[in-house]
Amino acid sequence: MVNNEDVIKWYNAGWNKKGKWPVTIDTSLTTGRYVWAWEAGEEIMDNYFQTFNVDPMNFDFFKYWPEEPCILVALLPKCLRSRHIVEPVPLTLNMLAESARASKWLYD
Repeated sequence: MVNNEDVIKWYNAGWNKKGKWPVTIDTSLTTGRYVWAWEAGEEIMDNYFQTFNVDPMNFDFFKYWPEEPCILVALLPKCLRSRHIVEPVPLTLNMLAESARASKWLYD
């Protein structure tokens, strides 16, 4: 059975190797002070699903890492720019631990 400490150790070993950031079970990968860009998020989540044998079937990647506007959008006149910026939903290590215990993604 996967416990919270297993997920924290996995995260620290792969993405917080030098202990740069304080990590608890409530640490979010997508919101707060220490967030990951979507490219890293994709790598982290692929590794998570494989390492903990979690079925990713219901995982909505873009809920946690919404598409970022292209730099070219800044060149458009303001009237043509989208005013709606989608904020990411927090994706915590606790969510990863609970889903690992269930062997499936529980949050989408």
